Amino acid sequence: MERKILLVGENASLFLSIDKDINTEFGIIKASQLKKAKIGSTLKTHTGKVFFVVDPSTPDFFRKIIRLPQVILPKDIGSIVMYGGVKSGSKILEAGTGSGFSACVMASLAGNGRVISYEMRRDFIKVAKKNVALFGLDNVDIINADIREGAKGKDFDFVLLDMPDPWNAVKSVSKNMRIGARLCSYSPSIIQIEKTIAALPPELKVERLINTDETEWKVELDRGILRPESSGIKHTAFLIFMRKIKK
Repeated sequence: MERKILLVGENASLFLSIDKDINTEFGIIKASQLKKAKIGSTLKTHTGKVFFVVDPSTPDFFRKIIRLPQVILPKDIGSIVMYGGVKSGSKILEAGTGSGFSACVMASLAGNGRVISYEMRRDFIKVAKKNVALFGLDNVDIINADIREGAKGKDFDFVLLDMPDPWNAVKSVSKNMRIGARLCSYSPSIIQIEKTIAALPPELKVERLINTDETEWKVELDRGILRPESSGIKHTAFLIFMRKIKK
């Protein structure tokens, strides 16, 4: 995988590949400098601008991902991985890869675990694979198939359904889950949630149904400003979490 590094300066940050010279508004950075750069060290452009070398993480990648379909936003991903119990070693099944951001976040947390993601559209898969490469991951498998027709594998620890009709998949994917595993369905409309609950097999029990809001604050203390932004991210989707309680 192509290595990426993040350079953080006093008033700017640069997300860079190490394989070529970069001409920035702050000056030129040679590929030879980038290849030798170590995390925590400093690096200067040819004009003398100083940057610190840091290891990019999920919020940095989020700013750079390619978006074909809209992605599940960080405010919802946070709840998904928390209430879904995603951790190192997790074996995860996803339906609706889309641009691949949720798969990348879960795979980053899963470590030596794995994400198996189903997507029907080849154009989405092409973009998702580019985003997986951006994250530098090798534990994501994307399958071009309809999960409604069944998924391969068993004993999954977590299942994420990001699809328009999850009620047509919950019964099938429950067979791929281990006892105690959780399933989350991401649905913009409460009607979708109602239909999903009505279609649940007896082995799946609803644990919680939530939606999340996010309000950013404007922070400019030098101008005497510390207040909520006039606009924010409100409703995006309902998240329903279910747990497999029996065979």
